[in-house]
Amino acid sequence: MRTLPIQGRQIAALRALRVNPGGMRRGAYPRIMPALVERGYVVERPATVGSCQGMTAWFLTKAGRDLLKIVGSGEPREPA
Repeated sequence: MRTLPIQGRQIAALRALRVNPGGMRRGAYPRIMPALVERGYVVERPATVGSCQGMTAWFLTKAGRDLLKIVGSGEPREPA
């Protein structure tokens, strides 16, 4: 069985970023985000839209999106 590089609250933080493409405020998940940045799943940059406009915010990277494809979005799947 393959072990995921992240778990629990880290996965929840990535999923939250996925549904907030305009960025998440810097105060969101303060203990979790630095580790995700270090792993390359999240980046901090200026927000250009939304409630974080004009401030720095957290954004999902391509590596983060790719990881979510493996872990799943957390949403129920449609029956086949």
